[in-house]
Amino acid sequence: MGRIEKLTLYSLILLLIWGNMVSGLGAGLACPDWPLCFGSFFPEINFPIFMEHGHRVLGLFVTIFFAFLAKERLTFYKGIHKLIPIICSILLAIQIVAGALVVILQLETNITTFHFGNAMVIFILIYTMCLYKNSEELNSISIFTKKNIPYLFLFLLVYWQLVLGAYVRHSNAGLACPDFPKCLGYWLPPYLSETVFVHLSHRASGILILLISMGLIIRAYFKKVEDKIFVNLKKLFYLVILQVTVGIFVVISKLAFSMTAVHLLIALIIVGVILNLLFAKKEANS
Repeated sequence: MGRIEKLTLYSLILLLIWGNMVSGLGAGLACPDWPLCFGSFFPEINFPIFMEHGHRVLGLFVTIFFAFLAKERLTFYKGIHKLIPIICSILLAIQIVAGALVVILQLETNITTFHFGNAMVIFILIYTMCLYKNSEELNSISIFTKKNIPYLFLFLLVYWQLVLGAYVRHSNAGLACPDFPKCLGYWLPPYLSETVFVHLSHRASGILILLISMGLIIRAYFKKVEDKIFVNLKKLFYLVILQVTVGIFVVISKLAFSMTAVHLLIALIIVGVILNLLFAKKEANS
C-alpha cells in the first residue's frame, strides 16, 4: 500500500477504536452540541472533552485522506468498479449525519448502533480500495463463487456479531450477564429480559464463529489447501480464540474501556483476514 492508502486505512482504524473508547468512558455527550463543542472548535479541554472532540477532529482527517484516495480510485477504476468509491463516499456522508444525530438524540441506541454498522461497511470498502488500485487488479478476484460460500457466510456472521456487539454496548446490556461462563448464575436464566437475551445472543454468536473457524481449518488441513489460504485460516482461528478470551475479560473487568478497545481492534483484524480469504480464493483457484 502507498502513503495515502496507509494514512486512510490506519487513521480509520484509529478513529473506530477512539470512538469505542469514547463510548466506554461515557464521554459521548462531553460535547453536547454539534459540529462545534460548546460553540467552539477549540473548547476548554478536560479529558472527556478531549476524547469526544478529538474523535470529531480525527474524523475530519479521515475524511480528507479518504477524499484523496477516492479521487485516485475514480481515475483508475473503470465501469462498475467506480461504484466502490462512490458508494463509500455516500456512506461517509451518511456517517457524518448519523454522528450528528448521535449527539442531538443523546446517544439513542438504534442510531448509535447504525453509526457503528455503517462505519464497518466503510471500513470494508476502504480496505478493498487500499488493496486494489485499479480495475485490472479488481478483475483478478471473484468473491461470489461456490468455493467462497463458507467464507461469505462467516463474513456475514462476523458482521452481524460486530453490529450485535455495538447494540449490546449501547443498550447497556454489556453486564446483563455479569458472570462467566454462566449468566446470573444459570446456564440459561429462567427469565430472559431484552438485555439478557441480546447479551446471550452475542455470546452464542461468538461461540458459533469459533466453531466455524475451527471447522474451516480442520477441513483445510485434510484437503491440503493452498499455503496462503491455510496461513490465513490459522490466523483467523487464533484471532477468534483471542477474541473470545478478550470478550471474557471484558465482562470480568466490568467493561473496562481498554479491554473493549482491544476487543474491537481484534475484530477489525478478523474482518481483514476474512476479506483476504475471500480475495485470495480466486487467485488460488484461477
